[in-house]
Amino acid sequence: MIFANVGSNPARIAILGPGGYGKTTLANAVLTDSRVREHFGDARYFVPCESVFSPDALLVELAKTLGLLKEATSAPWSCIRDELDSKDCILCLDNFESPWDQVGDQDGHIRDSVEELLSRVTELQRTTLLITMRGTVRPARTKWTKPFLPPLTSLDCDATRRVWEDIADNYDDSAEKLMKAVDYVPLAVSLLAHLAQATSPELLLKEWNEKQTEFIYTGQANRQSNLEYSIQLSIDSGRMRANPFAKEMLGIVSMLPDGLHINIVERLKGHLCNIDISSGLRTLQECSLITMIEKRHRAHPVIRNFCNYRISHNLVSQENKDIVRQFYLKLASMHPHALKAEQWNMLLLQVNNTKAILFDLLKLDFSEPEELIKSICTFTSFCTSIGDNSDKLISQTVEFLQQKCAPMSLLISCLQQWGLLYYNTYNFEKAEQKIKEAENLCKASLNENGSQYAKTLQILGKIYLQKNNILEAKALFQKALELHEQSNDIRGQGFNYNELGSIYLRLNELDEAETSYQMALKKLGNRVSGQGDVYLGLGTIYRRQNKLNEAKISFKKALKWHKHANEMLGQANDYEQLGHIYNLLDQYEEAIDSYDKALDLYTYANNILGQGDVCMAFGDLYFSVNKLDDLAEDCYWHALKFYKLSNNILKQGNAFQRLGRVKRAWLHMQDAETLFEKALTMHKRAQDPVGQKEDQQYLNEVLSHLAEMNQSSTLLK
Repeated sequence: MIFANVGSNPARIAILGPGGYGKTTLANAVLTDSRVREHFGDARYFVPCESVFSPDALLVELAKTLGLLKEATSAPWSCIRDELDSKDCILCLDNFESPWDQVGDQDGHIRDSVEELLSRVTELQRTTLLITMRGTVRPARTKWTKPFLPPLTSLDCDATRRVWEDIADNYDDSAEKLMKAVDYVPLAVSLLAHLAQATSPELLLKEWNEKQTEFIYTGQANRQSNLEYSIQLSIDSGRMRANPFAKEMLGIVSMLPDGLHINIVERLKGHLCNIDISSGLRTLQECSLITMIEKRHRAHPVIRNFCNYRISHNLVSQENKDIVRQFYLKLASMHPHALKAEQWNMLLLQVNNTKAILFDLLKLDFSEPEELIKSICTFTSFCTSIGDNSDKLISQTVEFLQQKCAPMSLLISCLQQWGLLYYNTYNFEKAEQKIKEAENLCKASLNENGSQYAKTLQILGKIYLQKNNILEAKALFQKALELHEQSNDIRGQGFNYNELGSIYLRLNELDEAETSYQMALKKLGNRVSGQGDVYLGLGTIYRRQNKLNEAKISFKKALKWHKHANEMLGQANDYEQLGHIYNLLDQYEEAIDSYDKALDLYTYANNILGQGDVCMAFGDLYFSVNKLDDLAEDCYWHALKFYKLSNNILKQGNAFQRLGRVKRAWLHMQDAETLFEKALTMHKRAQDPVGQKEDQQYLNEVLSHLAEMNQSSTLLK
């Protein structure tokens, strides 16, 4: 930019960005560049403005740098102008925000005078100008060279490593974690690397976890040797002090790790007390304390950390903190099945923020613990539905309840939710452990917790079903049904009948399965939750009975209800089953479209088992079209991999059976024999009579074929 403009139109460049991002370092690198040295020679001037707070003081500092002042306290502008205009020169005004952005300059008189002086400099035809400034706004009255230099950002990983190794030469995993924690901010990288000369990265990481930004300094309090001092300079700038809403909004944005989405801004308007939200956010952006990323106002991570751990009490009023917390608490309490599409999308966008607020409330002496715990359980259910299976929040909630000696019913609800979380991640041993804990608590207070006990047994039955303990699961569902009948819990009865239907399906007792599903529909009535699963089960019965049109109708009803209930995995199951029907009807394009939709949903929800099912379905489709196509075998092997990851014995048996059919079609009979034997073993372990019957049939056919081959070979000999 400089050398494209040398001559009659010299460059005027503003180096902008947050504090500590290397603006001064970049300016110095320019002034010492070999081309710049060669062209400008000694006419390269660096004017530090950090202690300059007026136009007159700026003139004095400029005159000193140009060598025009010895003992005098001022120099006329004409002398400075003549010196700058005598030859090609390059002038850098470093930390220009100090004179330009003055605390107490309410009417902007100082800023106007500073901008007027700057415009005089930029009128000179032989002076190339650089300024460095915190923020994103360039001073007015100057025609800045285009394209504008974008504000500086943090370093990338490779640059960070090079900086560290140049200073300390001990970059390791702990150093990498430190760098990620401080978001690769250049000043933090440099200071931590200097500290690492005497302290190992491992110990520095430990200190960070204990003290956060507090310990990142190497000398006296100044912007280049103390990270917190540098951050505080930006927070205490004139623009921030001039806007009473800016610090309050900085505190609010810092409460939210994912930042403040523009949709939430609109919802908070009129609720936050005595805050002009738009004005506060605008000032924060001008000061480079926040940035806009994907429609979110985000605080820079190091600044957010500093605000939360060091000065949070000075930023946000308690009243506004409570308003923000209540907003996210209400968001967390909305049950996934009751959400409209707009609400679902909003909660999806706010998952990390909601989680952060709930963690925050657990640490406080919250006035409504029952409301908080119910919200956490509901929110955990939502997170599981979108594939977020972290148990950190629910585990800390259980610990919180145990310490507070809270009502047993709350602890049971949390343990149920914890068990369901493990269940959905196929960790059935841990799931059983948590539900057993809940069961023991239910037994200790049976009279008060009949419905909770029934729900606990129902979850335990689902776990046993996945572990292929089918008869034990059936007994638990039946006992849960009795308890729900005793407590007149109609909805609970509906869920129990649905679960019993799945048991009868596994046992291939289709009449009993259909009866259970019809009872489930009767009990559920018009309730949204559960309807989709029932129609899915009925569709499966009709498919086994080769009633393909009835099955298609049932699966489409299931899809409608699952969409209405915002059940992502339910929709994935429906699309998968519709794909099966289309495949059986030789409607291959519709089948592929349904499978693709199912796979997208399973992948989005991080559902390993579902991904395996769709791989299996694609294999069936390719096998039905062309039995000698390699694609079918590839799909079955992929499915088997997913089934092993999810520890599903039944479906591993199905995959081995399909692979055996491929080998049989290719007349690789010995391979087919091995695969059918593996399938039979798995189906026996899974107590699946249908699978065992099919495996034995295929195995008998292969063994018969091998016997014929042996007999033919003997006759030939």
